[in-house]
Amino acid sequence: MTFDACPEFAAALDLNPGKGDEASAKCRDADVVIDAEYIASETGRNSDETVSQDDAERALEAFINTTTKALKKGDRLSVGGSEDENSGFGTFSISKRSARTGRTPRTPKENQTAEKNVVRFKAGAELSKAVN
Repeated sequence: MTFDACPEFAAALDLNPGKGDEASAKCRDADVVIDAEYIASETGRNSDETVSQDDAERALEAFINTTTKALKKGDRLSVGGSEDENSGFGTFSISKRSARTGRTPRTPKENQTAEKNVVRFKAGAELSKAVN
């Protein structure tokens, strides 16, 4: 896999792409974007039963809304398996990142970061086995 820095980021940092310099992950595009169109096209590949793009969009929106609501309440969300987070696809959960003091790399200036909630994903055994 190759990675090139986005032009604005490379210019700002005077990077020489390909020579070991790393750039911001914000400039990378995803290899696969799962949207309603992708889901509709994938469901029709291996069978005669297809899912329309509208149905796929509603299912995807329902998954996103359900996940968001559960995580806002502080619940754990297990996907594609039982409540055991070691089975199925994996588990989404929330953890708290405590407030801390950081430093700007170029200057010795200290910065305070506030406490915040962070979404975590732990892959289930089936997913881990499939990718290894």
